Amino acid sequence: MFMLLLAALCVLPESSNAETTTQSFTALRFNFDSSSYISYYPDMSPMRQSFSVCLWIKKLRPGNGAPFTYRYGEIFMTDTGYHNQLFESDSLNGQLTSKFSTPYGSWYFYCSTWSLASRTFRIYHNGELIGTQTTPSGRTLEAGGPLVLGNYLPNFFWHRFGGEMYNLNMFSRELTASEVASLSENGLCTLIPESLEDYRKIKWEEILKLSRSGTVQDFDTGCELLQELSLNRTLEEVLDNTKIELEKTKIELEETKADLMNVWDIINSRLFGMRITDKQIKLIKELDDEEIETCLDS
Repeated sequence: MFMLLLAALCVLPESSNAETTTQSFTALRFNFDSSSYISYYPDMSPMRQSFSVCLWIKKLRPGNGAPFTYRYGEIFMTDTGYHNQLFESDSLNGQLTSKFSTPYGSWYFYCSTWSLASRTFRIYHNGELIGTQTTPSGRTLEAGGPLVLGNYLPNFFWHRFGGEMYNLNMFSRELTASEVASLSENGLCTLIPESLEDYRKIKWEEILKLSRSGTVQDFDTGCELLQELSLNRTLEEVLDNTKIELEKTKIELEETKADLMNVWDIINSRLFGMRITDKQIKLIKELDDEEIETCLDS
């Protein structure tokens, strides 16, 4: 039984190991003022020819706040959906606001993807494709600019965010529609799959370590507890299934024992009154099931 339990532990989902140890379950709350933000200069060179940026956003009040901006409009979005810009193009401005219908105080998942090969900038809201933009041939993402979280620019009045943000990650690949959908399939607590880790170049857990301006506060999403509860439920299910398999094995062993007793009864009835040597008894005991059946059929 002990060995079976060890085997059961080995079949637990991989997400209960590596994924839960590398990702953070802490979110950020930005004060509603122009001085509360995070600004730094990341290495954007891996994303010059393709990228995807995804995050969870909670809008808390009216306004056209900017959860993040890269290089002054090279990549730019606002929490109302009015702005969704790549390469400073305003072709989508005002076109997608009806799709950003999540009520104040509720989380929604935002993702934008692009590649030089596809020349298509795609906008996703809660895993659903809601808008596209064709980009100029040969145009790549400019490197070397600041990534600002919580505002359009440091100390900029008109696009101060004043909301909550969680799990902003940037990938060096244009994610497929199914990959984008999978990132939100279990709600806020959805983990980044192991298959995308090599492409995750800007990581939320590293953003949390950056210096901050104004009032930008950490808070617990509660996802870590949910992950632990999920793991416990999974372990209980595995143990329950192991018990069921043990019961089945026990029944099978009892049936096998009964069959063997029947075989020996037949052998004893055929050998009754016959004198056999110890060597012959030893040979009989070494017969396998197929050889016994052949012997009985004859």
